[in-house]
Amino acid sequence: MKKILSLLCLALFLVSALFLTGCGKDTASAKRVDIFFPAGLARFEASGQTLKSSLEGQGFTVNLQFAATADEQGQQIEKAASDGTNCVVIAAVDSKAVGSSLAKAKEKKIPIIAYDRLPLNTDAVDYYATFDNEGIGVAMAKYVENKFNLKQNGGPYTIEFFQGSDDDNNAVLIDKGMMSILKPYIDKGQLVVASGQTRFQDTTIKGWDGKNAAARLKQLVSQYYSGRSLDIIMSASDSISEGLVDPAAAGYSGSQPFITGQDATPKALDSVQNGKQGITLKKSDALLNGKCIRMIKAAVEGTQPELNDLKTYNNGSITVPSYLCIPTIIDKDNLAEAKD
Repeated sequence: MKKILSLLCLALFLVSALFLTGCGKDTASAKRVDIFFPAGLARFEASGQTLKSSLEGQGFTVNLQFAATADEQGQQIEKAASDGTNCVVIAAVDSKAVGSSLAKAKEKKIPIIAYDRLPLNTDAVDYYATFDNEGIGVAMAKYVENKFNLKQNGGPYTIEFFQGSDDDNNAVLIDKGMMSILKPYIDKGQLVVASGQTRFQDTTIKGWDGKNAAARLKQLVSQYYSGRSLDIIMSASDSISEGLVDPAAAGYSGSQPFITGQDATPKALDSVQNGKQGITLKKSDALLNGKCIRMIKAAVEGTQPELNDLKTYNNGSITVPSYLCIPTIIDKDNLAEAKD
């Protein structure tokens, strides 16, 4: 009888051990993460693959999808919410259009993390991983402030603004950062905006598209810079600057303006090297991806992610807890840093 009881106890122990082992294994492998990024943009495609491979290496199931339109992305998000994902990571195709789809994920208590593009006018976002976009605008403006000796009453210099797409909250913050430094010099007459166009809505470039920027530059040159120098172009990104680095194509015949940018694209680095673009900013996607991965894991596991900004990113509905990564200014003197 004792032998039978011992065998039964052993059997129960083995069954319990198998059950507990299965539960432990389930912790990561049962967790599904859905990542939704814009299609056709090399940076998002590369980062999406990096996030996917890293998370899968840590036992997560990852569904990575790209969308060309806001409607397509909305459908992807709603399906993932219906299928029972454990986390949504979103870089919005259109930051103003994604809220209703995210709300369906929020209803199911699915953590929602915004990656580099913040959804607007919705409370359906828990965390935000991005670069310090207001700081990017400040950094560009401070470089110009120093280069043109504005603190020492340098000027007057002519300046025009080419801000990012109005469907991207990052563009609003870059504009805010630029103007926090440069508007006082505009008010004092040290910087002269010949077009008079200083409001964000008048300077935005749809889709951050260089072709749209080139068309606007052509219009400005025709109306305000025929026979007049254009000294500075505050461009919010390298993609915009691509349409500005050859102002002669817009009919401009003066000396090369000083042009800003960000992203440190190969074309922009070439333009910095040959003097067509003054600066770009390198944003380390490796740093952003690493911070985002840690944020995803914390959100899925129900722990507090690493955050360093709790007040800047109000999307029109809530202030989203964020982690901000810091970019590096690249000019002719430190081009080598762009390759690090």
